[in-house]
Amino acid sequence: MDQSVQRLMDWLTAQANETIVIDKQEMNDLDTVHFTLDTVDYRNADDVIDEYLDSALILRGSGSTLNRDGELVPLPQQNYEIAVSGLHLDAVDDSKVELRTERAKYSISTS
Repeated sequence: MDQSVQRLMDWLTAQANETIVIDKQEMNDLDTVHFTLDTVDYRNADDVIDEYLDSALILRGSGSTLNRDGELVPLPQQNYEIAVSGLHLDAVDDSKVELRTERAKYSISTS
């Protein structure tokens, strides 16, 4: 596992049993997710049969996102994936981490 991935995983693990706010910007789309984090797992792309699955951090817990009307609606699954291909940590402190991947830019903070 890449050192940046391990550092992000350690930061997320320290937030277990807390609610975090994940802002994800992908192209011109910004999604905000409020997620109560239970555990964090790592999926290595080399260990999966499906070739379309990248290495990722799997956040397990429950969450909700803002819909177009500004209402919080539950996520359809009890997990949230952050693909870690090309991960670069821009900033890390006790209450917030900012990162970029090949797919998106994230800001994750404690609420």
